[in-house]
Amino acid sequence: MKSCMVNKKILIDSCVWIAFYDKNDRQHEKAVEYFEKNKEKQFLYVIHFLVLIETLSILKYKKFDPEILKEIRRHASGTEEIEIVKRGEINLSPKMWGLFETVNRLGVVDVILLDYCLKNNMEIVTFDVALNELWKKLVF
Repeated sequence: MKSCMVNKKILIDSCVWIAFYDKNDRQHEKAVEYFEKNKEKQFLYVIHFLVLIETLSILKYKKFDPEILKEIRRHASGTEEIEIVKRGEINLSPKMWGLFETVNRLGVVDVILLDYCLKNNMEIVTFDVALNELWKKLVF
């Protein structure tokens, strides 16, 4: 990324990071294409601490290369292109709790991420169909 003003903050979901790092993931090419297509844009990618936990945990469970895990961990302090949300609180509105309780295939982490993006006026990028559909309904 060029060291200019950031045009947009985008929260990247764990499924995108997992697909990016795991060459055997069925979404790997899609993740690589996403970052390639957007590498010249002035985006600041946001990694919520829950996304970082999910990403590292799933890749470790997959018996992933420890060197890649170390690379991800090094990014966990943030870079010029990546901002880490290091902590947060679960202060969901009744509407968001209602979404968690009623929408199939939507986990509590998904709802926390949606809530965070809405409160901070940022986009979420995910390959999770249910999360993506709900995001579009909430924003558009």
